[in-house]
Amino acid sequence: MMRHIQIDSISVRNAKTSCTVQPALYADALCRSEQDSRMGNVLERSGNMSKFICIFCDERKNASDAHIINNHIGICDNCYKKLNKTAPGRPFKGYRNISYVISPFEYTSRLRDTILKFKFDNQWAIASLFADMMQEHLDTYGDALGEFDYIVPVPLHKKRFLERGYNQSEMIAKYIADRNGIIMRTDILKRIRATEKQSKLKGINRALNVKDAFLCEENIDGKKIILFDDVCTTGGTLRSCADALADAGAEKICALTLAIAIHFEDKKPQIMY
Repeated sequence: MMRHIQIDSISVRNAKTSCTVQPALYADALCRSEQDSRMGNVLERSGNMSKFICIFCDERKNASDAHIINNHIGICDNCYKKLNKTAPGRPFKGYRNISYVISPFEYTSRLRDTILKFKFDNQWAIASLFADMMQEHLDTYGDALGEFDYIVPVPLHKKRFLERGYNQSEMIAKYIADRNGIIMRTDILKRIRATEKQSKLKGINRALNVKDAFLCEENIDGKKIILFDDVCTTGGTLRSCADALADAGAEKICALTLAIAIHFEDKKPQIMY
């Protein structure tokens, strides 16, 4: 099934120009960039929707070969079939203050490479495509997400935001929120201290790295929260965020990520929500 969507509004920082831009201008910003990025070239070359570039295999394809097309980029059927999907409508067991975790895809090298391009190469347009890919899975949960009051993306520390120029989790979460009629809140959860990159750490050091790194300053008694991050590996960041939300009174917290690292112990049957 192919979906064509319009980019909504959310602010990001353009690290090259040190100014704030709106995502409605993402495509233009990419095209005008001095960087010779693949994404910018695609948007400049493509004059119609009969062709698109698959973000996974980097090949130019006909629309008939697409699983999803989104503004001249997409994912082809062949690449989509190679992604490891999780069971539809069957979330993973949660951690501590997290009731359960929903992740449509397994965090394999194929998906990891594309996430890193989006995360570190200023390829903002991929955010909406990732949201499209996630929505197919979320639709299998019926109205289950309707009980939640807010979707809250995992925040970046101010220093990391200035370095990267945008919060990749917030960008995906905005599209998910809009498509499911859920309010996105970026003002209630704050990262109060800078941490090392989790990808550089292993085991217990990951948990210690983000322990007490987040604070929820608003009273959210009785609120039900969807906590969003791009990837769940060990769950350390999600647990730390959920602890802060629970301390502020959250009644229920569900974690939602694009991908999840599947460990041996995760192969046990998934739970119903």
